[in-house]
Amino acid sequence: MGSEEAVVGFVGLDAVSLEMASSLLCSGFKVQAFEIDGPLMDGFQKNGDRCSSPTEAAKGAVALIVLISHPDQINDLFFGPEGACKGLQEDAVVILHSTVLLSHIEKLEKRLTDECKVARVVDAYVFKGASDGGKLLITCSGKSDAVSSARPILSAISDKLFIFYEEIGAASKTKLVNELLEAIHLVASVEAISMGCKASVHPWIIYDIISNAAGNSWVFKNHVPHLLRGLHTKNNFLDPVIQNLGAVLDVAKTHSFPLPLLAVAHQQLVLAHSHQDEVDGDLPVIKIWEKVFGVDITSAANMEPYHPEQLAEQIIANSSTVKRIGFIGLGAMGFGMATNLLKKNFTVIGFDVYKPTLTRFSEAGGLTGHTPAEASKGIDVMVIMVTNETQAESVLFGESGAVSALPAGASIILSSTVSPSFVSQLERRLQGEGKGLKLVDAPVSGGVKRAAEGTLTIMASGTDEALHSTGSVLSAMSEKLYVIKGGCGAGSGVKMVNQLLAGVHIASAAEAMALGARLGLNTRVLFDVIKNSGGDS
Repeated sequence: MGSEEAVVGFVGLDAVSLEMASSLLCSGFKVQAFEIDGPLMDGFQKNGDRCSSPTEAAKGAVALIVLISHPDQINDLFFGPEGACKGLQEDAVVILHSTVLLSHIEKLEKRLTDECKVARVVDAYVFKGASDGGKLLITCSGKSDAVSSARPILSAISDKLFIFYEEIGAASKTKLVNELLEAIHLVASVEAISMGCKASVHPWIIYDIISNAAGNSWVFKNHVPHLLRGLHTKNNFLDPVIQNLGAVLDVAKTHSFPLPLLAVAHQQLVLAHSHQDEVDGDLPVIKIWEKVFGVDITSAANMEPYHPEQLAEQIIANSSTVKRIGFIGLGAMGFGMATNLLKKNFTVIGFDVYKPTLTRFSEAGGLTGHTPAEASKGIDVMVIMVTNETQAESVLFGESGAVSALPAGASIILSSTVSPSFVSQLERRLQGEGKGLKLVDAPVSGGVKRAAEGTLTIMASGTDEALHSTGSVLSAMSEKLYVIKGGCGAGSGVKMVNQLLAGVHIASAAEAMALGARLGLNTRVLFDVIKNSGGDS
């Protein structure tokens, strides 16, 4: 196809269409369009030709890109007195840039073939990429000859082209899967921010930390700032999301395919929408969510911000000297953390219920104790890295527990994954021992490899005295150390938020890929699309 002479027509324009037209012009195509919206047409006319009807927009075009936002438009745009069919060449390719249901696309392809003798129809999902500055990416589908005809045009428009060589509709199915993920991630993000506020953690601190942790997603990274600043409103954001999800659920229903996570997310959005009637006007979405969750997110977001990493630097710079460390819990994570401390020239006394692990630790250069109490004698700092709250309680207060043997004034770093309430109760209980014991809540993230390398992410909270007494140890175990204000439990609050989001991402990814498989999509291509779109996590 010689692009020097080729004309591409547009019927219907939006902001993305203007970008598409601009890219085509840069590639040597001529563009012409029909659009009833004045400002959009004015923007297009800077480089393209205005057409008075869909018929005129289709005349002489090797490809016609049609924006369909509602099925009621189909008859007038294609088959009306001035419809596109009257101007289409038989060898032209029709590219459907639509948001209508799959059934309407399939019927339109058949009708175009039967009534207009147009055999080449392609379904295109055009979206902004999740990276690379938000460049245009396109997923397209259709019969091989149709895709081949459309490929030069779509390649000129997009930075990356994903192709499903299948029956028409695969691109729209991909859009549905991506919308499923975006909606679930959206609701989970709002729940996470609200839960963090309940735990007295500054929303912007949660955002900064989670954006660099396992709980991050494209939606969290890009939508939460708009939410916290009150930029998303009911009319421009909430209403379209609910409408799109209705279409996803309808398609799943026709395939008798359950979508439990999406169903819950949809109901949360509907509940949020119901609250908008309580306030006049097009209010910010954050105000609606505050009513749903009973949390004043706005006030929390407007509190004086601080920098957790800078606080950590100050703690480390003024930290106390630590010589001997007790370490309870030498599992996969704990063993790596403890051996890393050995490499940093700390004396470490380890304890674990699994005796072969104690042998391995001894061979690595560590000292060992046969009980938590033995591992606690004469130490400056105790690190606890056990599986759960029950085990933490046992190693501290059970038979031969650590508390009975800890020296007065010693500090405890609790790195186990526990609830914020458990940490708060533990701090009070330690204070009641009358030995001046200090507690630092310091959950970790990063995995076994990073534990052994001393490059974990640690979210630490506690009193200034407790943090200063453990700063050198926390620094030795981490690449990123955040000090969270709010006292003991605040660090676990951030970890809790991160786990919530990471868990939702795993479950929603499974639901999305299963839906894609049920819809007959090539799941390898689908995965590549998701990794480059707003459904990424």
